[in-house]
Amino acid sequence: MQGFEDTIIQLLLRHNCVVVPGFGGFVAKQVAAELDFNKGLISPPKKALLFNRFLLADDGLFLAEYAKQYGLYYDDAKTQLTLHTDALQRQLRSGETIKLAKLGTFSRQIDGQISFEQDRFFNLLLSSYGLNQLHFESKPIEIKEEEPIIELKPNQTETKIKWSKVAAAACLLPLAFYSFWIPTQTNALQSGLFSSTDFNPMHHQVAPAYQKSSLTLHKILPRTTSNLEFEATNKFQVLPYEWQTGYPMYVAIPAQPKANNLNPTTSSTHIESFTPTETASTASYDFIVGCFSNFQNAQNLKLKLERDGFAARLIQNGPLTKVSAGAAQNLSELQHIQQQATARGLQGWVLNN
Repeated sequence: MQGFEDTIIQLLLRHNCVVVPGFGGFVAKQVAAELDFNKGLISPPKKALLFNRFLLADDGLFLAEYAKQYGLYYDDAKTQLTLHTDALQRQLRSGETIKLAKLGTFSRQIDGQISFEQDRFFNLLLSSYGLNQLHFESKPIEIKEEEPIIELKPNQTETKIKWSKVAAAACLLPLAFYSFWIPTQTNALQSGLFSSTDFNPMHHQVAPAYQKSSLTLHKILPRTTSNLEFEATNKFQVLPYEWQTGYPMYVAIPAQPKANNLNPTTSSTHIESFTPTETASTASYDFIVGCFSNFQNAQNLKLKLERDGFAARLIQNGPLTKVSAGAAQNLSELQHIQQQATARGLQGWVLNN
């Protein structure tokens, strides 16, 4: 076939893949320049070719280029190509070696594979087209031998540091410092209490300062009356009475007896005043189970404790009325009262009289 190899070469100069229908495809890859010091050769950049016999599909590139170069119709070019590729396949199957100028040689292996060896003297890279290998002479580089360095030995031998002794000294130094600091500069040994500030040498302890102050006692006015009159009813009552300004007290009024036991002419009952503070007991301890600002609530709790069998009493030595579940002379009696109160679900505290 006229111009078969030339058409392939012209296409490979412009493309990296050229398929010859019925024969195979050529795949090109650019390779960088090579420098061979042993042979003294410089090879320019080139295209390395690979042949794949399974690339048989017609992409129209080869036939269009061939028909254009030789002025043929597309069908005529395809017919000539088919006849030529069939002849090449027969030569390969018969064991012949095919050599295509400027491309390389083709041969069939025993296992049926087609071996391709590229022509090393023709460069298909268009940017390196026409460049040949260059020869050069390599000269060895002379390396000057450096003069040996004279090692200077010091006259005195270096002393080795014993780190174990340094670590021991570092541990003993703080211990010795605080053995002097704590007894002399702090009061930790006298009080028996240690604080983090005792170990801080930068902390200065300030001596406590006390200032005298006077207490102003308000004069309590004497009681102006001892008898109060309240109207009695058929129910027990506790009524408030302002004894002095800012000092209220509560008065207990018993229930009025039935009509057959009363003098019908009596319309009011003369009742002595009652203060919430009961007579001070000679006992040493009281077990307090409640404190109330409302005297009625304290009285109700006292009555409930008496119904449960407690020797309850009311104590008021301040703004609150305290309810005691019982008084005791010693701690053993107090513990017995506390156990009885706990069994009833009461919680309290101990008042030291």
